[in-house]
Amino acid sequence: MSVRQQGGSSGRSLSWLGLIAIVGGLTLIWIYFSHPYLANNDNAVYALMYLGAGGALIAWGVRSISEDVWAFFRRLQKRASHQYRVSMPREALIYGLILVVLCAGALMGGSNMLMLVFGLMAGPFVLNGQVTLGILRRLSIRRQLPEHATVGVSFRVKLGLTNRKWLLSSWMVSVEDPVHSSREQLLPVVLFAYIPAMATREAYYEICPAQRGVYEFGPMRVVSRFPLGLMERSVELGTIQSLIVFPRIGRMSSQWRESVDAGEPVADAACVATGAHSDEFHSFREYRTGDTPRAIHWRTTARLNQLMVREYQHSRRFDLLLVVDLWLPPRPTAADHERVEMAVSFAASICADHLQQSGDASLDWIVSGRDFTSGVGAAGPSALAGILEQLAVVAGGLSSQVIAAATEAASHSLKGVRKLLVTTRTGPVPVSDASLGVDPRFTLPESNFEIFEADAEQLSQFVEYN
Repeated sequence: MSVRQQGGSSGRSLSWLGLIAIVGGLTLIWIYFSHPYLANNDNAVYALMYLGAGGALIAWGVRSISEDVWAFFRRLQKRASHQYRVSMPREALIYGLILVVLCAGALMGGSNMLMLVFGLMAGPFVLNGQVTLGILRRLSIRRQLPEHATVGVSFRVKLGLTNRKWLLSSWMVSVEDPVHSSREQLLPVVLFAYIPAMATREAYYEICPAQRGVYEFGPMRVVSRFPLGLMERSVELGTIQSLIVFPRIGRMSSQWRESVDAGEPVADAACVATGAHSDEFHSFREYRTGDTPRAIHWRTTARLNQLMVREYQHSRRFDLLLVVDLWLPPRPTAADHERVEMAVSFAASICADHLQQSGDASLDWIVSGRDFTSGVGAAGPSALAGILEQLAVVAGGLSSQVIAAATEAASHSLKGVRKLLVTTRTGPVPVSDASLGVDPRFTLPESNFEIFEADAEQLSQFVEYN
């Protein structure tokens, strides 16, 4: 802090010394020419002393002040270039070419009329640049993001543009908010037609993310070409914000419900049973292929004129151990990456269904890919967001730790815990080969895991996407 203050004080002293030197040099020259004895003296020593010293002082003072002035303009130019950017659209280039032709014709032909036309056309060109600068001055913008988003589900982003000028309004201001992730880039644009002085206007844009992961928003670019469109001026405002996009979450099918219920179709119950381990009535829904006819509720069907079945919610406590193996070969193809996304989406759907439908049942989860993550004892819908955040950022890899981690977790789990393995590998081979991360297959002996391969045809039996 002290060094900075000393530097600024030295710069100000140098400017004042330069000004004093110029005044002193001019004073010496004035004294020499105004004094008769010095002006009429033939001795060159006096002239060299007064005129030489005065000229040297003036030269040094002009040099020091010019350096300070030049540094000031450089700082001003750097600040302006950092804040505002000017570009000429295609229409402005054509307009400028016409101006050049008119100016050349007026100068070469000596035509005052052409010069008058040139002046009349050059005025709006310059005026447009100054108007855009006034429109963008003293603007501030804010962005409001949702807490989280999900792949395939559209969400809205709110932008608030504030005009902090006391008198002047801003017209036709567009805001570009670049959005990008590791695999997707978007450029939403919002137009604010009119922002009065000392007022705020809000607008929304809607995007639908196609990939999971972390999305970065900003910095926003505020652009104006008002009123003639001959000059485009822009300025970067706002901050960079991040948003985690959860994996795509599907709805577990009736076949999955049957597998959860150990082979007893949930929809077969004609009425709500009683007891601590019964299934509770949840809602009515439309009849889907594969539903048992005994689950049809005929009174609701007659009232709505379409087949409706009763849907039940499990009240049994089924603790779950979920292992997600995101194996990728050393040189993955697009199909390999697609299997990883399929496995992550299926795992996210399982977690959402289990935590929302199973009450206080716990969920232990392990994800192995490029990195290794795990969690223990998650229960209830409130724990879902944390798990989905982890699944949103996982990436495929050699997954060399999955066998040891899954075997250890299975050995420490309580009796009756359902164990699921979602993997991108196919087929069984000895564990020793799979631990090298070379072969895409492995086995888990004596672990009682239900294995689900990341295959579209197989997983479509258990999960449905809107």
